[in-house]
Amino acid sequence: MDWLADFPPGVLLLVVFLVVAVESLGVPLPGETVLIGATLLAASSGLNPVFVAAAAAGGAILGDSVGYWIGKRYGRRLLSVLNRRFPKHVGPKRLGAAVHLMRRWGPWAVFVGRFIAVLRVFSGPLAGMFRMTYPHFLVANAAGGIAWASLVVTVVTILGSAATEFLHRFSWAALALAGAAAVVIAVVVVFRIRRRAAQPAGDRAPVSMTEAELDELLSPSGSASATTDVGDRVDTPPTPAGSAPVRTDLRAAIAVVLTPLRWALRTTPATTAFVTVFVALGVVTGGLWRPIDQAAWYPAFAYGVPSLDAGRWWTVLTGMFITADPLAYLIAIVGAAVFGGWVEVRFGTLRASAIFVTGHLVGVLGALGAALALARLDWPWAQSLVTTLDVGPSCGILACVATATAFMRSPYRLRWRLLLLSWVSIALLYVGKIDDLEHFITTVVFVIVTRLLLGEHRSTPRPTMRDWRLFAVAGLLVIGAVQLLVTLVPLDGPLGSTTLTQGSILDVGFDTVAILVIANWLRRGHRWAWWAAMALTLGNLLVTLALIALAWLAQVPVVASTIWISASVLWVGQAVVLLLSRHAFRVAANQARRRLPGAIGPGARRARARTAQLLREHGGGPLAASALRPENRVFVTADGGHAVAYQQHAGVALALGEPIGDPGGAAAAVSAFATAAEQEGLTPAVFATRDARIVPEGWRVSPLGRDLVLDLGEADASEPAGPDDATGAIGADSTTSILLPARELPWELRSQIRALSSVWVSDRHVPELGLTVGSSIDAPDGDDQESAAAVRVSVVTDAAGTVLAAVSWLPIPGAGGIVHGWALDAVRRALPDDDVDTAAGAGAGAGAGAGAGTASGERTSRAVERALTDACRRFASEGVAMVSFAASGLAQDGTEPDGVAVRTMAGIAHRVDPLVGFTEIADVAERLGATAVPLLLACREDADQPRVAYAAAAGFLTGIRLRDLPGLSGSLLAR
Repeated sequence: MDWLADFPPGVLLLVVFLVVAVESLGVPLPGETVLIGATLLAASSGLNPVFVAAAAAGGAILGDSVGYWIGKRYGRRLLSVLNRRFPKHVGPKRLGAAVHLMRRWGPWAVFVGRFIAVLRVFSGPLAGMFRMTYPHFLVANAAGGIAWASLVVTVVTILGSAATEFLHRFSWAALALAGAAAVVIAVVVVFRIRRRAAQPAGDRAPVSMTEAELDELLSPSGSASATTDVGDRVDTPPTPAGSAPVRTDLRAAIAVVLTPLRWALRTTPATTAFVTVFVALGVVTGGLWRPIDQAAWYPAFAYGVPSLDAGRWWTVLTGMFITADPLAYLIAIVGAAVFGGWVEVRFGTLRASAIFVTGHLVGVLGALGAALALARLDWPWAQSLVTTLDVGPSCGILACVATATAFMRSPYRLRWRLLLLSWVSIALLYVGKIDDLEHFITTVVFVIVTRLLLGEHRSTPRPTMRDWRLFAVAGLLVIGAVQLLVTLVPLDGPLGSTTLTQGSILDVGFDTVAILVIANWLRRGHRWAWWAAMALTLGNLLVTLALIALAWLAQVPVVASTIWISASVLWVGQAVVLLLSRHAFRVAANQARRRLPGAIGPGARRARARTAQLLREHGGGPLAASALRPENRVFVTADGGHAVAYQQHAGVALALGEPIGDPGGAAAAVSAFATAAEQEGLTPAVFATRDARIVPEGWRVSPLGRDLVLDLGEADASEPAGPDDATGAIGADSTTSILLPARELPWELRSQIRALSSVWVSDRHVPELGLTVGSSIDAPDGDDQESAAAVRVSVVTDAAGTVLAAVSWLPIPGAGGIVHGWALDAVRRALPDDDVDTAAGAGAGAGAGAGAGTASGERTSRAVERALTDACRRFASEGVAMVSFAASGLAQDGTEPDGVAVRTMAGIAHRVDPLVGFTEIADVAERLGATAVPLLLACREDADQPRVAYAAAAGFLTGIRLRDLPGLSGSLLAR
């Protein structure tokens, strides 16, 4: 905990408060260790230990309270997942016993748990999860936090340095005892588990609880006895004929405990050997429990420019086996075991060793070379680097981490790479020690080089709109957090000290408030938030340039503005991210002051409210289900009798479907819309309409495609499929089909669906769709809360719970506020050749992979078919009238496209067909008895076709450019 000595007293108290609070949230941080270190520093620096105890107690109370509410809000969902995945370990009997224990000894468990390491971390979330009343929890939590902090501070203050010396001297013995105790406990646990497994099946109840049973168990009025009936149900898997009985002797338990060690020695010998030597040297040198950078022998092992000047070339390798302080030892052990072991399993011992050693040498030698080169520029920072020594295997570990990220699936691959690069860049910019330079060089090199390890079968990932929004928001939050950090703890990096002045304090305060105001709106994709973020970014850059210019003109050193100069590097990166992600922020702001009659503007609240009222009164067609999407604008006629949903792109007002309102006045509404658009200088057009009679006379009308409409009153849908009984077989694999409202989807299913979207967009470069399709499948958490709540999703999973296909449905409103039917919105399917993509080499198992990919593709196609048919049966059982399979306007009818606009839509359909499968959906719909309904595209004249084509393409494809239009309209010729 020597790093605490760098903090001033006020910051030290804040660190104690934050670390203890975050630990109490359920995050395993060394809160007690930080409290002990802070108490020792307070005794030596004159800080009153009472303040340290108060900070720790306050952090414990606040953190536990937040953890309580987190457990109360999300704990049931977590228990449900754990109960389904691990019914033997999180079964009804154990849950019932835990609930009974918490309700009987709850307040005392919270109080005593503050003094026990594991319970201290999880007592708050567990109390909320098991529905302990908050007043009881608060009293026990406050008493426990105050008693714990007071006791620790009092004991440490009394013992003082004697306790520190005792810990330093005998920590090796404690480490050995802890290791031996862990082995003994593991043997005992395995022995008991195997004894229990040998019991008759009737004595065990490894069953999953239903949602209702779990709710009853966790409800305030429930009791542990509610699990009695559940425990009577026994799901016992059949015992294979001729299977050997489970051994229950102690020798077998010891063999099971030592099996992971044997596996590690056999599978990851290099990683095991390195970690063993690393830990052994930590014990011998004492680096596991105290800093060693002041030891007399340290320069003989540490690498750096002084070591090379002295002829100690071996230090480049010997320094890899030790670290300078205990915290670095812990991080290095975990990092080497996890990431080094993963790379060794993936690539083999020789290649993994080469990656680790090469990463270490590239980082160390590259940093030393860069330091020597920069020191010639009389740069004080660089001159300090050439006098510094360093140790540790962190460069090799980062090389393994960068290699591991290259094999992650989208969107995690790109996110983890950016996280790594951001971390090493910020550390270099603000801290700037020799190890930060080493980490930066290693990470940058291996993020680039790992592409060569993958071969050419993976293309560069392309961020989705969700990713771009995440990057923009994360960039702002990181900048704000970094500025707050250097406000509390001034640092000395390559650009100088970040000591604050009065002006910089005001700047940091203003930036923090602005970021907090716009971050949530930026996350939701609002256009005004993007402009606000860009203005904030450019404002900070202009302030920095003005300060530099002023200092240059006045011939004074730029010392006071160093914090602005350091932050300006981050703001430049933020500006680049905002520019690249501008297409992801298309949600128009609500403008309440715009008048209702003729509201041609973006989403006026009164116009949208009137549209919702018209939908309830008159209903609408399949596209009316998405009329109130945040991306859409609304035009309301002067008499308020009709509304037209439209989008505006490239100077074109593109009406979507038919007007909402009385069908008898639809033609007049379209004429009024066209007139209002022309008065605003826009080109009017109508997209995917079903009725040519509503188009103004003289307009050019072209066949766009077809919709397939299933009349459920005539379809054979007598056997509805429910979420509990909708199970069947696809080939030899059992699958399950469910149909739920989007907001009720379990988190594990929703996360898989989002991952599928990211994989198709990032790896397969299938474009994200907008305009009339696709916005409901991934994230029903945008601004349109009321509409998103009505979305339903049909999901087909395999026996392991992996999503094979997901189809989202939008309600078609009927007159009187009823649901008249359902319209297919978006389709997500598993990749047909996942096994091939996850292979280590580009050519490994190509023949087997092709066969597996074909079989997987057929399995996924059958899953999509089942999702469609089961959903139609459920809709029929609910009494709705119709199902629309292709209202988006992209499904083609096989005729030759007429005009550049229709050819462009056919080109877009060709690009997204691998994901959506228009032909496959059409086959399913026709087998169910659906009939074709023509869809039309109308514009004023042929001269408007190119502009309308670009507007429709810009609505469907985010970030499209004008030069991409010929490729879309000509894709049919290429096909």
